[in-house]
Amino acid sequence: MPRIAVLEPDPIIALDIAKSIERGKLADVDVFSSIDEILGEPRSLDYELLIVDIGDDQRSVIDGAVRIHREVGIYCLVISDHTISSSLAKLREAEPLGILIKPFSSRELTANVEAALYRASMEKKLRDSERRYRNLFAYSLSARCVVDSEGTILERNRAFESNFATSEEIKKIQDMFLEEEQWAEILASLHHNQVFQEEIRTRDVGQGQRDLVCNFSFFQEEPGKANILCEFVDITESKRLREELFQSQKLEAIGRLAGGVAHDLNNFMTSMLGFLEMVKMELPPDSAAQEDVQGIERVVQKTSALTKQLLGFSRPKSYAPSTVDLRDVLNDGCKIFKRLLPERISLSLEVPEEPVFASVDVGHVEQILLNLVVNARDALEKTENPRIFIQLDIQEDDASPRGQYALIQVKDNGVGIDARDITKIFDPFFTTKEADKGTGLGLSIVKSLTELNGGHITVDSKVGSGTVFSIWLPRLQNPASLNGSKERRISTSTLVGDTLSNVLEHTRILIVDDDASILESCARVLRRVGASVETCINAGEAFLLAERLEFDLMIADVVLPGMYGTELWERLQRDGRIAACLFMTGYESHELDLPQGVHLLYKPFDARALLEACTDTLTCAGLFQQRGTGLSR
Repeated sequence: MPRIAVLEPDPIIALDIAKSIERGKLADVDVFSSIDEILGEPRSLDYELLIVDIGDDQRSVIDGAVRIHREVGIYCLVISDHTISSSLAKLREAEPLGILIKPFSSRELTANVEAALYRASMEKKLRDSERRYRNLFAYSLSARCVVDSEGTILERNRAFESNFATSEEIKKIQDMFLEEEQWAEILASLHHNQVFQEEIRTRDVGQGQRDLVCNFSFFQEEPGKANILCEFVDITESKRLREELFQSQKLEAIGRLAGGVAHDLNNFMTSMLGFLEMVKMELPPDSAAQEDVQGIERVVQKTSALTKQLLGFSRPKSYAPSTVDLRDVLNDGCKIFKRLLPERISLSLEVPEEPVFASVDVGHVEQILLNLVVNARDALEKTENPRIFIQLDIQEDDASPRGQYALIQVKDNGVGIDARDITKIFDPFFTTKEADKGTGLGLSIVKSLTELNGGHITVDSKVGSGTVFSIWLPRLQNPASLNGSKERRISTSTLVGDTLSNVLEHTRILIVDDDASILESCARVLRRVGASVETCINAGEAFLLAERLEFDLMIADVVLPGMYGTELWERLQRDGRIAACLFMTGYESHELDLPQGVHLLYKPFDARALLEACTDTLTCAGLFQQRGTGLSR
């Protein structure tokens, strides 16, 4: 039941008012004799209506009624004796729901109280509804504003102010759009559909350009005047995450494709190395063609390093650091880079006189430089007097705990990079080249490999003046040893007359691989040193041969059609018809499920690597001692 507070200094009149209201079962009544009793704690008042008698203390009572209405929202019903005209203006601030003129009957009282309670409840519902609307607008997590048909912002909520740092400078909704014509299109759609939703990219309004889902709808506060409620949901971050997910899915697909491509390339290069070895055997030692053959072999090894980078781009990186003098790496690299450049482009290299040691993966450094040189070449396509300058230097970096860095800079005088693009050039698949001239992966690989080797990369560019890429790698001032600093060169001597040529003589070897060129090249090398060789292109053929013949060694590709090489070896082991097994693969070891202790030969390999691996495998199996070859270890 509602509660009513009655302010009446005359106790008899107060009692009569209370009895009349309670008799009519309109409300519970509390009686107060002075305004001060009520004002003691106005916010704790829990009444639907205040009945107040304005008597001699007219001014203070009216002030109290106004205060209660403002602070608590309680409406009043006024009892008067015709003496309130002088204070009428002030009394209006309390928004009285009626005035009872003394003397009044009980019926008049109950009728006025009933009407006042109804109006008070309606006003309370309206006030609560408005408060809910205000809270929904003001405290919404999405940015909201109210605009008129001209786009002028009439009201904005807290989220709008926090999301757009310069919101106070945004006077019209058009100030947010990249094109002012967008507002006319929105209005036209609103007149047709009443509600309009669209994803829009805004101008930089304090926190960079934002991607927003915008909702616009008409609403009417006054008859004949319709405003527009605008709601903005910021999806910039979620859109970025979606794009990153999409890129990672593309990288995963590329990784799967790269695995197959790299495997096939490694097979081809292994065959090339085997056939080159045969060519070397036919050439006199002093032949000038020997140097050309060795050059081809070195290019094959470089290609092998590139396939490893292809495999490592979208999956855990293969990383084999060694202590090297970066001067040697750059000198060797420039010999190859010059062959990639047209004659009109000048390539120069500057290195210090003192050694610059670093613990890095040489293949990674070569791949970094190759990508940067190719990028520079493309940037010089329309440049007069094009130049590429590679410089190695030693730099101090006080901001880094590592101290000294080896700084490799690749400079060109090409077209340069626009300031809008320079922050995105290391993102995967970002490219400013034409669709058929770039994938957008080169610089992403460069950044990834630089960081993998403990360094970092910076870029400085100006449109029309060229670009400088700086690779910072931690320098080793006093390397303990220069392990692996020199690339392993393929021996200029042939296998004929070599120690290894007699070790495998009369050895019975079975080779299983699904690539015919691998079978042919490996078989020729092994037969050249006196081994008896049989070849199979799949596991089924291997089973048939093993039933008829015994072998000292099986050389099997790990990945065979229909059955893995490891499973083939497990099944052949049960019959004891093959003494040992050497696996070979064009994949990386972390991609394979191999038993511990197995011998594994990575493609591409040259003839010497093949013979050494066969010898080591047979020695570990104890076969040479059993057959009495006299091999000593």
